[in-house]
Amino acid sequence: ATTMVEENPIPRLDTCCGCIQLKIGVLILCVLQMVASGFMMLVIGMYILFGSMSTAGDSLPLLGGAFTLFSLIFVLLLTIAEFGFALWAFIDIQRAEPQGVRYYYMFKLLSLVLSIFMFVLTSYWTSPEILNLMVSTLVSLYCIWCIWSLHEALMLGGEAAAKAGFSAEETSRAPLMGGGDGKKGGSDKDVA
Repeated sequence: ATTMVEENPIPRLDTCCGCIQLKIGVLILCVLQMVASGFMMLVIGMYILFGSMSTAGDSLPLLGGAFTLFSLIFVLLLTIAEFGFALWAFIDIQRAEPQGVRYYYMFKLLSLVLSIFMFVLTSYWTSPEILNLMVSTLVSLYCIWCIWSLHEALMLGGEAAAKAGFSAEETSRAPLMGGGDGKKGGSDKDVA
């Protein structure tokens, strides 16, 4: 009996931005995410701790009272989670393991949906806001596509992992869920 390999309708990228190995590109995305998240944690933490202190006679009140404080803490928790998932993906990419990468792109999808939801709730729907939403959504979707493609390459192993920037030694010592033989369901379509 022959087995059919299910084709994934989404093409998998082999490079990031058309010129950087996918592994390196996603590592860069992880580092940038950790730096941005670290900065946001610092800014939000400083605002929560010192926002109501007066420096030159002016005070920085928490604008909406308790609701604003709740919102800041919620955003701080999401930022901590973004940092954690980026760090997990970074470590698992070094080990050529797909699990952290999977949860990273899933969290990035959730984060994108929450961002769009917050835009809908808070936007005045001006042309610059809509343009900003469109550009940031497209950039986010491309980054998620890169991360997902790396996950798929790790799951497929073999030639797909090699095209993504992993050596045969890295993929052979990693406990790949796909077995590394390229027989797992998924597409071997390549897009640069």
